[in-house]
Amino acid sequence: MRRSVIAIVIILARIVYSAYWFYLAPALPIISVEFRVSKALLGLVPFIFIVGAASFQIPAGIIASHIGNARTAGLGLLIMAVTGLLTPLSTSFYEVLILRLIAGVGAALFFSTGAAMLSTAYPERVGTLLGIYNAAFGLGSGVGLAWGVTYAFLGWRISTMLLSAVGIPLALVVFFLQGGYMRVPRIRFSRDAVVIGIATSGFWGAYYAAGSLLPTYAVSRGLPLYTSSLLTSIMLFSSVFGGLSGRVIDIIRNRVLLIVVLTVIGTVPLLLVPTLNMAAIIIAGGLMGFTNELALTAAYTLAARHENPALSLATLNALNMVIGMWLSVLFTETMVISNTLPWVLMVIISLALLPLLRLVKTT
Repeated sequence: MRRSVIAIVIILARIVYSAYWFYLAPALPIISVEFRVSKALLGLVPFIFIVGAASFQIPAGIIASHIGNARTAGLGLLIMAVTGLLTPLSTSFYEVLILRLIAGVGAALFFSTGAAMLSTAYPERVGTLLGIYNAAFGLGSGVGLAWGVTYAFLGWRISTMLLSAVGIPLALVVFFLQGGYMRVPRIRFSRDAVVIGIATSGFWGAYYAAGSLLPTYAVSRGLPLYTSSLLTSIMLFSSVFGGLSGRVIDIIRNRVLLIVVLTVIGTVPLLLVPTLNMAAIIIAGGLMGFTNELALTAAYTLAARHENPALSLATLNALNMVIGMWLSVLFTETMVISNTLPWVLMVIISLALLPLLRLVKTT
């Protein structure tokens, strides 16, 4: 099969996969009212999704070593789509949490395998292709958040089911892209992937917390739901341009320094968000979306140098999630006592872990 066809299908699947990460974010204030759940507990929804995704990252890499990257990725997207169809049928907050946990497992099966398919198809342009892969995440995430606008007309249950249904046929296409097994199913872990995963987990967690919980934060401060959803989608759509700038990574030699500079530029402006100034939020969100996507692309490119890129990328992503997911819980817990503290903590934690990157081999 032509590698261009594989790339197009994987990028399309990545967009849909990404929408499934965030399309419940605008519905959280509604879910809080319907199921009579405290706003302090809403952080459990993005948190439990990451628990599922983080816990299954490395098993996903091992599974892919035996059944192939395409089959593993297709299965993952199918799980996310099916759980999305079932979520609107939930009768309690706990059922929503269980389904999001399972959806997280599906996300784990897709991420590293989809990226590995691109990096092996285009070994001479890894930075560029992984940049497009990450740009697709930003586009899909923005679509997922903007989808919240339809909740005002159709209700969150019907809207969620409609978007979930799209993933089923696409998952089947991914599954049958290519069969067989990896030529050398060796299970060896990358030291650099471990270091990079820990060092970038704060920035990853800050981005995920902001993308998932800014609508809830903004509504609690008095902004309309549709306005807060669109503001957050601006942050995620801006990440598309960060991913599309992946060509820079193929040119710049010192990718570690690039990650550090991008993290500083992307997190410090978050301190402006509590002002609720529309221009400040757009600027801060736009900078975070662009820099986060480009920084993570650089991190993925460094990890993909390993002999088993799927397992290496899974290791990096697992550590991002295991450490970074706690920021979502920390965000909602501190949000109820302070308007500024959640953003301050995200900046501090993002920057505090960066010195570990000195341990990474730069060549």
